[in-house]
Amino acid sequence: MNDPFEHHDVGHLSASSINEYIQNPARWLLHVSGFRDRAGVPAMWRGTAVDKAITAALLEGLSDDEALAMANKSFADEQEEALRENQPVSVKKSEAEGEAVERYLRIALPHYRSLGTPLDSQKKIKMEFDFMSIPIIGYLDLKYEGIVRDIKTVSRLPSVVPTTVSRQLAIYATAEQSLPLVDYVHSTKKSAQVVVMGVPDVEGHMRTVERAAMGMQRLLGLSKDIKEIARFVMPNFDDWRWSESEKIAAKELWNL
Repeated sequence: MNDPFEHHDVGHLSASSINEYIQNPARWLLHVSGFRDRAGVPAMWRGTAVDKAITAALLEGLSDDEALAMANKSFADEQEEALRENQPVSVKKSEAEGEAVERYLRIALPHYRSLGTPLDSQKKIKMEFDFMSIPIIGYLDLKYEGIVRDIKTVSRLPSVVPTTVSRQLAIYATAEQSLPLVDYVHSTKKSAQVVVMGVPDVEGHMRTVERAAMGMQRLLGLSKDIKEIARFVMPNFDDWRWSESEKIAAKELWNL
């Protein structure tokens, strides 16, 4: 096979696909096969809404109330689209995440206003490597002079930056030749704070990224038939990342 990525319609890699391959190669293969989960994820809607509102407040000069109105509309639009497409959505989770939007935004805005206006937001980064034909593509949240920042809205604050996030920020930092920082916007019903964490050993994380990309290329190069490739790994359905629709599709792909 001349180009495994091209044959299997993989046009680029991303931090999320690389992390998926490392954590759950079977689930990554399911997505390569063409399956897309249509389940609505309220936590993702909330994160997207807060990110958009922060960016607009910084670059367009929106007031706190205007940014909140924008965030609420973004969340409502995501929810409406999911319902229109008949995606399975948890009403309880949707209500909880919708109510949490204001808590996250109210604590995040003062932090980002204190940093000044960023040089760029949602900037596309593209990294190419000699050993593969496709690039790694990503979109960084905020770029300042010599610094890339990523916004993470969380209900549980990690004690250290997870390796998945570290790999993501290592890609952005390497592409921009900048210092990577993660802003954890941590909010519960009882407390709220922004905790800034650095990403150590960027070079080490990039070595992992490159080795993972090589592994993805080699795995797809085993066969032109995705079902044949699936024989080399087995899905672990104890992993919480599997949605019910993904489990059904995976059992079909693996003939389970």
